[in-house]
Amino acid sequence: MEGDDPPSFVTPALSQGQVAELDAPTDNPCPLCGRNFRRSPDRNQHIRTFLPYWVYCPFPHCPWRGNRQDILKAHWKTAHAKCGQVLKQEHCKIYDPALLVNLVVGRELSIESAAHTALLEVERRAQELGKVGIWTDWWGRPQKIFEHGGLRDSGCM
Repeated sequence: MEGDDPPSFVTPALSQGQVAELDAPTDNPCPLCGRNFRRSPDRNQHIRTFLPYWVYCPFPHCPWRGNRQDILKAHWKTAHAKCGQVLKQEHCKIYDPALLVNLVVGRELSIESAAHTALLEVERRAQELGKVGIWTDWWGRPQKIFEHGGLRDSGCM
């Protein structure tokens, strides 16, 4: 019927301006680099890239470390599937990055201080776990170096 309003379940097409507004980043900036993120979990994941790896493989003499537990699970399935042991991921944290990220986001701790705190914990846990000679560096990946308010990745420069 012409002239009638469409039923309430029909959504009108959005204009290009409305779509752009929906795609615009919200106010979730990285306190270090200023990059803005649509969602705070995405910003927090980005901030974790400024910290050393925090997940480790509990298998004796295995040097694997990473920053995601799903990747640890995949590593375990490919590298240690035949060992017959069950992976208990809850015991595979070197430190809790969420605590440090929250302090950085709240500007209670600088990213440099957070990285230093994490590195001290990595070193302590390496000694506790007998991984001192196995983990070749405390970062577990190319180190981010902070200089004069900026940073650079030592593996890329």
